[in-house]
Amino acid sequence: MSRSISSKLSTVLARVAQFLGGRVLLVLVFLLFLGAAAYFLRVPVLRAVGNYLVHSEAVVPSDALYVLGGSPSERGAEAARLLLADQAPLAFCTGSNVPGTMEALGMTLNEATLTRTAAMRAGAPAHRVLELPEGTSTWEEAEVILRHAEHQGFETITVISTEFHLRRIKRVFRKRFKGSGITVRLHAANSSQYDAQQWWTSEEGLLMVNNEYVKLFYYLLKY
Repeated sequence: MSRSISSKLSTVLARVAQFLGGRVLLVLVFLLFLGAAAYFLRVPVLRAVGNYLVHSEAVVPSDALYVLGGSPSERGAEAARLLLADQAPLAFCTGSNVPGTMEALGMTLNEATLTRTAAMRAGAPAHRVLELPEGTSTWEEAEVILRHAEHQGFETITVISTEFHLRRIKRVFRKRFKGSGITVRLHAANSSQYDAQQWWTSEEGLLMVNNEYVKLFYYLLKY
């Protein structure tokens, strides 16, 4: 009797092992397929992750350019390029923050001053680039620009920032300018520290995209 039970138990265990073995093999094959697909599709997927953050619009003549604080070299140079192409008569550089590197050097140059300096170094005439040294965040800068544009009677303005910031900036300015009657165009200043189409290949690009998604989520919750 005990031998019969033992034999039946062995048969059952063998069938269970065969069943589980087939399932495990199927799962392994499926995981291998997913891994291969992820590898071969990694470039278009990562590129799409970055492109989602970009919302640059075609350049049209506007009453003024507003250059947001941060990355003064790239944004200032792009503002100079648009001014020299007569896409706007004036550019206003915003931002009251003083970068840590400036403080370390004992200098109190704020973002507006740094951007204006970069624009002039790129060829913009000094009288066409003005400082608007207010705002410590995108949300605050949008309010500063709204008040200034309304006071100046502008109808169409172009806002310049780094390409990966534009999705968040679009949402902020849409809220701030709602009902103002002022048309806001967004324009990208390309970073010189990474290739936007291959951002994952450099530390600067990885940090930029990661930080921007964090900020985008934060702004969605707060504003």
